[in-house]
Amino acid sequence: MVYHILCEVQPGREEALDRFLCDKMKKFWLAQPGVSRFHVFGDHLANKLERIVTIEVGTFGNLDKILILDERKALRSELMQLATGVTSRILEIIE
Repeated sequence: MVYHILCEVQPGREEALDRFLCDKMKKFWLAQPGVSRFHVFGDHLANKLERIVTIEVGTFGNLDKILILDERKALRSELMQLATGVTSRILEIIE
């Protein structure tokens, strides 16, 4: 399964958001049981700058345990300060 987070980048905050995603957030997620991959993508085809984070997680059980952690909640709060229009989805890999 893939935990997918879409962030709109606030003007002038691109570097700060990228540092946060690629350093702090990546370190946290890759240290969690069941997490195998973490990627940050920049979407430059949209009318606005966006960042897409994909996190591969083994099972719903793994993800549930991660989502309730205080550290994950603190990271989410920090993300909300750096980005706008943050949305997340849980995707099932079909093929």
